[in-house]
Amino acid sequence: MPISIDLELKTRLRKAKCNLNRIAKKTPFLEDSSSEFIIHCCHHKVGTVWFSRILQGIAIEYGLYFQNCKQNELNIDTDIFLQSHSAVDFSKLPACLGSHMIRDPRDVSISAYFYHLWTAEEWAHIPQERFEGMSYQKFLNSQTQEQGLVTEMKRIRNSALQEMLDWNYDRQDFIEIKYEDIIANEVDVFGKIFKHYGFTNSAIESGLKIVEKFSFKNAKKKKNDSKKKSHLRSGRSGEWKEVFSEYQKNQCKQIMGDVLIKLGYESDYDW
Repeated sequence: MPISIDLELKTRLRKAKCNLNRIAKKTPFLEDSSSEFIIHCCHHKVGTVWFSRILQGIAIEYGLYFQNCKQNELNIDTDIFLQSHSAVDFSKLPACLGSHMIRDPRDVSISAYFYHLWTAEEWAHIPQERFEGMSYQKFLNSQTQEQGLVTEMKRIRNSALQEMLDWNYDRQDFIEIKYEDIIANEVDVFGKIFKHYGFTNSAIESGLKIVEKFSFKNAKKKKNDSKKKSHLRSGRSGEWKEVFSEYQKNQCKQIMGDVLIKLGYESDYDW
């Protein structure tokens, strides 16, 4: 069977299962749950694709509607909303329960650098005057890895890292998590997340089976078995310790040292 037809069939089957479960009023929520609207907020290169697969799997299992989109594209009947840049105007949304995840900015810069060397995202292919008429991707590929990583550090300092700093970490309706913690123990951390969402014990167990299906370790193995490029590259915590030269470390301290301290990844500049 042609791949395109096979994928189309799988998509139809997923939608059919979702609709059947919705009709059956199957629900993952406790009766006294304070909300049945879930939001997951994250940032570029902070497990967005991984979380999207898990939350979509849960949505299908329980007949819920999932969207990974900008807020202005959000449908009124959506039950699970993923915002990859944590750009949410809560005043225009119903009561929710959510999760927010950050990652060591040093590892974010490495992941983003290697991703932007090949990504097909439109913005990375637009010629820009500040890059001598080249697109960001061509400019990045024209540099050495040592130069390119510093270029990426500067780029994310005013985008993804600023988004992390701007987030309100005092929201009682959100559970705060770090990428490093969830990579170290997926079952324990996802269990806490699902409990925070107001899931029943049965739904938590079902959710953890979906987590296992889309486990980062399993996804990494599939990626290594394929020659195709992927969002997933290494995913290791603390990769910067192996990659950064002394020059890059010093540049990193100047560019994002304050962010590392404010986010709790370092206590000072002596690292």
